[in-house]
Amino acid sequence: MAGMATINLAGPIESLKVIQTPTFVIDMPEEASGDYEQDALAGLERQKQQYAEVIKTLETAAAKMHTVYEKMIVEHRQAIAKLAVEIARKILAQKVKDGDYQIETIIQEALNNSPTRQDVVIRLNPQDLNRCQQMQQQGEAAVAGVKFIADPGIGPAQCVIETPKGKVESLIEEHLVQVDRALCKAV
Repeated sequence: MAGMATINLAGPIESLKVIQTPTFVIDMPEEASGDYEQDALAGLERQKQQYAEVIKTLETAAAKMHTVYEKMIVEHRQAIAKLAVEIARKILAQKVKDGDYQIETIIQEALNNSPTRQDVVIRLNPQDLNRCQQMQQQGEAAVAGVKFIADPGIGPAQCVIETPKGKVESLIEEHLVQVDRALCKAV
């Protein structure tokens, strides 16, 4: 058999598998091949533009979603800050109602913020007046030379310090407003 290839094997064949590779044949006239290539390239370019538009749309949507997400995070943090202040307000109100506070500490803190220690008048709630007068009678240096005046317009656990150079208010609501501002600014 002339022209046929011959294969010599070293041993017997144990198994045999026929593998066929599919072949695709596109019959196209020779003169149409240039137009077909141009049409195919134009189709690929259209697909490329469509994909670019889809990607741009997806990127725009993702940016908008990110903006909404950031806005929601800020709003939630602000809501949490306001909730924390409201919880603190409720706890403080209950502690004041129960008498669970130290007017001495409140007055000392206010005095520390006072512009001067001369001619100091401290206005406070009548129910706190007795405790402060006892502090003076016991000779506590922090309140030496201070004049205490009962003022029913000032709530328990609060005071107003008046000096010739200005006044310092230690009011629960003012402290809560400051805490609220600080928390909202932090978020």
